[in-house]
Parts: sequence; structure tokens; C-alpha cells
Amino acid sequence: MFLVLSGITFAQERGGGERPSRTQQSGRPGGMGDRQQMTPEQRIERQTQQLVEQLKLTKDQEAKVTAINKKYQDKQSSVDWSKMRDASDAERTKIRAEMTRVQAEKDKEIKAILKADQIKLYDEMLKKREENRRNGQGRMGGQGGQGQ
Repeated sequence: MFLVLSGITFAQERGGGERPSRTQQSGRPGGMGDRQQMTPEQRIERQTQQLVEQLKLTKDQEAKVTAINKKYQDKQSSVDWSKMRDASDAERTKIRAEMTRVQAEKDKEIKAILKADQIKLYDEMLKKREENRRNGQGRMGGQGGQGQ
């Protein structure tokens, strides 16, 4: 019993009692649990790397996707999410519609640089993202999802 208790105490002292982030738990950079702590540059890198891995992008495509992600980072970051809490239903609907429009523009630009087989995979990713959002597994909670 003493060994178990001293082992727990030692582990808490070493780690400062802090829990590992989801990133550390899952081994994937940019996990959903650390979205708020990521810098815009880290989010751009994470978004680009997800597409590189899932769509097998070439170096040229990767550079173009990075540029698109940078372009839309400011547009997507300009929404003051703290206002969503206090906003009326009509205001929330307006904000969501604007974000949907911006995301659709971004998706269109990304598709323009993809090959036919990559577009098919990308469409499947978008469909899955939408299903996750509808099932309550999007950015604001739930079980994860694409979160793009």
C-alpha cells in the first residue's frame, strides 16, 4: 500500500498534477482539446497537414493549400465567439450563415487545386464533417469530429 501511495505522490510531483492534453494523449498534433491554445500558424499547419495526409497532396498542392488556409484564417478568426453566447437566435443564425459562406468559399478554392480522385475524398470529408456537426460532435463539444 505504501509503494502505491508513494508512486502516486511521485507521479503528481513530477507532472505538477496537470493532466496531459488531448494532443499528448492521442499523439496527434492539434487535437480538439487544445484548439483555444493553438496559434493561428499552428491551426494553419494542422489544417494543411490533415489534408496532406488524407488526400496525399503533392508539395505544390500543399503550398497552395497552406496559402488558402492563411487567406481564410483571418476571415474565420474575425468572428467574436464570445458574442454567440449573448446573441439572439437571429444573430446566431446570421453569424453561422456567414461562417458557412466563408467555409464554402474556402472549400471551392481548395477543390480547384485538387485532382478528381482527391476531390472525391475531399467531398467525403466534407460530408462527414457536416454529419458530425449535425450530430453535435463539432467544434463546441461532443466526441470530436473534423472540426475544420
